[in-house]
Amino acid sequence: MTRNLKSPALVLKVNPVGENHRGLSMLVRGEGLLRPLAYGAQGKRSTLRASALPYNRGIADLHFDGAKNSWRLVSFDVQDSHEGLREDLDRFYTAATWAEILLKTHGAGGDSAALFDMASSAFSLLSVSTSGNFKRLHLGFLWKFLEIEGVQPTLNTAGNAAGPCKSGEQRGRPGFCPTVCSSVPNAPNPAGRYCRTAAGGG
Repeated sequence: MTRNLKSPALVLKVNPVGENHRGLSMLVRGEGLLRPLAYGAQGKRSTLRASALPYNRGIADLHFDGAKNSWRLVSFDVQDSHEGLREDLDRFYTAATWAEILLKTHGAGGDSAALFDMASSAFSLLSVSTSGNFKRLHLGFLWKFLEIEGVQPTLNTAGNAAGPCKSGEQRGRPGFCPTVCSSVPNAPNPAGRYCRTAAGGG
C-alpha cells in the first residue's frame, strides 16, 4: 500500500544516512511524529539540502511505501526557517530541549494537531524573543505540553492553604499560584496562548 501526504510539518532532528541522504524526525500536523528519509538531500544540487534542516517549518510532501514500511520526503516548502534560533546559543539550546522532549515522548500521543500548533507558535516566538523572555517562554511551552499530554497539574490552590490563591500570590514552599497574561507579561494564559510580548512586543 502506498500513500501520499501533504501537510504542515516541523523538522525536529536530522541525521546523515550514507553519503547522500538524510534521515529526518518531523512533527507533522494530523500525523504526529514521522521519520522520513530525504533521498539525495546531502547532494549539492538537491532542493532538500537547504530546506530539510532542524527547526524549519513548512509544507512537507511525503510518500509512504507500504512494501518498505517507510516514509520518503519528496519536497519541503519552507515557510519559516527560524533563523533567530541559529543566531543565539540560548535560543538554540532551548529549541533543542523542546525538540528532544517532543522526540522522547513520541509526539505526545494522539493530539498531534494541537501539539503541532503549539510547537509551531512556540518556535516562532522563540526565534524572535529577547533574552529576558526565554525562561517565561520555556515555562509556557512546558505548561501547555503537559496540558496536551493530559498530565497538567492543578495549581489554582496552594498546597498548604485553605482557599484559592490570588493572582501573583505565593504561600510558602509547598505551593505557588500561577500568574496569567493579564497580570504578568509573557506568561501563558489558562487557554494556553502565548502573550505577544514574549517576542518583545507590546
